[in-house]
Amino acid sequence: MITLSVLKIEGNGDLFLSSFGSIEELEVDGHLRVDTGHIVAFEPTLDFRVSKAGGLKATLLSGEGLVVDSTGRGWVWIQTRSISDYVGWLASFMPSRK
Repeated sequence: MITLSVLKIEGNGDLFLSSFGSIEELEVDGHLRVDTGHIVAFEPTLDFRVSKAGGLKATLLSGEGLVVDSTGRGWVWIQTRSISDYVGWLASFMPSRK
């Protein structure tokens, strides 16, 4: 089962977002394709569609194999999700073997 949750936030004031990795802003003027695991937020001026990234091979090699195709003009915020940096950070808390 595949579930996509979208939460609409509107109003004035500060918004705090949490992500796995850094958050980067990408300006879209036309089309942008991003892995679903990297999407943090996007402006409502963009239309989006979730689709498969490819065939079975792409799904097996990249994980879930789903992408978001955003079209129009606006901003998308993505998370960098660096697994190697995360593993390195976790390893720093592990007791050393002597």
